[in-house]
Amino acid sequence: MTNDEINQQLGRKLRQFGLSPLENQIIDRDGRTMDLSGVLWKFNAPTRRESFNWETIQDGNSVVEYSLRRWVQQLVKQQSANAAVFALRSVIFALRGGGHSNLESERVLRSWQAMAGDKHPAELADALRAHVSAAIEHLRARKRMQEFYCLRDWYRRSSDVLSCLGFDEEYALELDQIHVPGRESGIAVELEDEESGPLWDVEVSVLQHAILDDHSSEREHVMQRAAAALGLAFGRNPSNYCLLREEDLKNALAGFEVPPQWVLSIPRIKKPGIGPRAAFIDERVDERLVQIIQDLIESNRVIKCGQSPRPLFMRSTPDPWFDETGVSEYKYHLPIDVYRNLLSRFVDRLNLKSPRTNERLFITPRRLRYTFATTMVERGVARRTLAAMLDHSDTQHVQVYYSLKGKRLTRILDRAAALRLGPLMKLFKGRIVESAADSTNGEKPEKTVTFLGAEHVVDPVDIGGCGKKKSCQLDPPFTCYCCPQFEPFVEADHDAVLTELLATREERRKKYSLQIAIQLDDVIYAVCEVIMEVAAYVRRKGTQT
Repeated sequence: MTNDEINQQLGRKLRQFGLSPLENQIIDRDGRTMDLSGVLWKFNAPTRRESFNWETIQDGNSVVEYSLRRWVQQLVKQQSANAAVFALRSVIFALRGGGHSNLESERVLRSWQAMAGDKHPAELADALRAHVSAAIEHLRARKRMQEFYCLRDWYRRSSDVLSCLGFDEEYALELDQIHVPGRESGIAVELEDEESGPLWDVEVSVLQHAILDDHSSEREHVMQRAAAALGLAFGRNPSNYCLLREEDLKNALAGFEVPPQWVLSIPRIKKPGIGPRAAFIDERVDERLVQIIQDLIESNRVIKCGQSPRPLFMRSTPDPWFDETGVSEYKYHLPIDVYRNLLSRFVDRLNLKSPRTNERLFITPRRLRYTFATTMVERGVARRTLAAMLDHSDTQHVQVYYSLKGKRLTRILDRAAALRLGPLMKLFKGRIVESAADSTNGEKPEKTVTFLGAEHVVDPVDIGGCGKKKSCQLDPPFTCYCCPQFEPFVEADHDAVLTELLATREERRKKYSLQIAIQLDDVIYAVCEVIMEVAAYVRRKGTQT
C-alpha cells in the first residue's frame, strides 16, 4: 500500500485520536527531498541503491505498518539514509522471523500474519506484545540480538505517541529492562582471523610491488590500481573513496614557485549529523600515489559528465535510478559493491598469491583498513591520532588494534624461511648474467655494484652490474636487488650477501624494534630469489654442456 492508501484505511482512527497522516514527501537530515508517495521508497544514499518495498510486508497489520512508516520518517529526518534503511530492515527482520524456513521462524511469521485486519486497540496491544516477545526470543535463539536495539527503539517511540492504537507504554518500559550481554567485537574476531584480518608484512610487500609494477592504461585497470593504493595509504571505508571527486586532489602550494604539496580531501562519513561531502579530512599524498591518482583522472577524460560533478571513481554511464532521488548528483559515482570488486579483480588480473600460504591473495577494503591501522600501531602512532586517521570521533574503537601489535610481522627470518619465501615474493626484476663482461655496462667499471656489508665490515663482493645508462639515484647495493636494471653476476657470492643481511636484520630487531628490522626484508627476499635463479641458471648450463 501507498501512504495515501494507509491514510485512507486508518482515516477514522487518525481523526479520532488527532494523529497526523503519513506524508508523501519529506526533507531528510541533509536537506534533500525524499519521495514517499509510492510503495517503493528510495532513500537518499549517495554510494549505493537503498530502497524498501512496502509490498513485501503487506500481509501484516495496517496500524503496525503505519507505525513503521512514521518511525522511519522520523529516522530519515535525524539520521543518515543508510542508518535509517538499516534500522527498518532490522525491525522487519525481527518482526517477520528473519525470513528463514524453520519451525520457529514460521511461528513468528504466522504470528505476524495473524495480527492482520482491523483490530480494537486493546486486542492489538495484546497481540503485539505477544508477537514482539516471540520475535525477541527468536532473535535470542539465533544469536541476532543486535537487531533488538532497533526493534526496541521502534516500539518505544511508537508507544510514546501511538498508545491509543495499541502500543503499550508499560510493555515499552519492560523492553527497556532487557539486557543484552556484550559480545566480542566483530572487529576483534576478524582481526584474529587469518583470512579476514590484517595482511601479513610479506603480503603487504607483494601488494605494494604489484601496484608499483602495474602500468596498464586501461581505465578499469587504472581504477583497480588506485583502489588498492588508496586502501593501503589511508585505510578508509569504501564509502569514503566512492564519495571522492577529481577536485579533491589539490596542490596546497599552487601559485607559489615551490615544489607542489599534494593533498587529497577525503570526505568524512562517520561525523554525526554531517551529510555526504559536508566535512573533509585533508591527507598529504606522496609522489607515487599522486601519479596513480592523476592517471585515474586522465583515464576518466573519456567520460563526459555534463553538468554533473566528476567523481574520482567514475561510472562509464550515469545511473538513472538516482534521478528519482534527492542525490542525483551522485549518479556518476561508482557504487560500493563495484568498488569492492575492483580489489578482487586487481588480484585476479595480476595473479597475486600470498607467499605465506601460496594461495590467492585475498584482499577487501576492510582487510586494507585493518592493515593500515595495525601498521600505524607498529609505527607508534598514538590512539587519538589513529582514531583521527580512521575517521573515528573518539578512541574507543581503536584499542582493539593495539592488542594485535607485532602479530602479523615476520618475527624471525632465518635462511631456510627466506629462501622458501624469496621466489614467491617475485621482487627480483632484473636479469642474470655470467659476469661483468656480459652486463649492459660491462665496459664501465663504475657500473659494477660492490657489496661492502651493512652493520659489519665484510670482504668486498662484486654482486652485479647496473644496466642503467644514466647515473643511478638509488642507494646501492640495498636497492639494487629489487631494481629492474640490476644484472647480478652468476659468479658472485650472493650467499655472503644473504648471510650479512640476515645478521643485520637480527641485530636491528634486538637493538631497535621489529618494525625497523623488517625494512630489510624486501632486499633479503630479492637476494634469495637471485640465489635460486642463479642455481637454476647453473643447472641449465650444466645440462646444455
